[in-house]
Amino acid sequence: MKILKHPDTFLRQPTEEVEFPLSEENSIIIDNMIKLMYIANGIGLAANQVGYNRRMFVMDTSNERDKPQVFINPVVTAKNNLKMKWEEGCLSCPGEHKKISRSLSVNLEWMCRHGKKQHKTFFQFPAVVVQHE
Repeated sequence: MKILKHPDTFLRQPTEEVEFPLSEENSIIIDNMIKLMYIANGIGLAANQVGYNRRMFVMDTSNERDKPQVFINPVVTAKNNLKMKWEEGCLSCPGEHKKISRSLSVNLEWMCRHGKKQHKTFFQFPAVVVQHE
């Protein structure tokens, strides 16, 4: 598994919803995405960045870098009107950083690996990562 680099056209292709129960292939993809995210010193990685057109991403915004989170079929259900600017990088655009305006908080719904619906409001830095991915 490798991270696709911009301008690879696969990065712009639509992703497909993941079906449950989670297939062994999708489970392996998720595990490998987590490993690759850490190897690449990233904080988030979407499946399309590694050549899979599945609607899922992983992230770890913890200081210890030991709390990976998995988001399958994520949907942003609400965004705060207050914006903030963060300097962002992307594993698919190595060495590039841009200031991007993002909502201060976002409400997200997704499925966990076990097929259970989840929802949470993310604030500040984690909200930026969720919106980026």
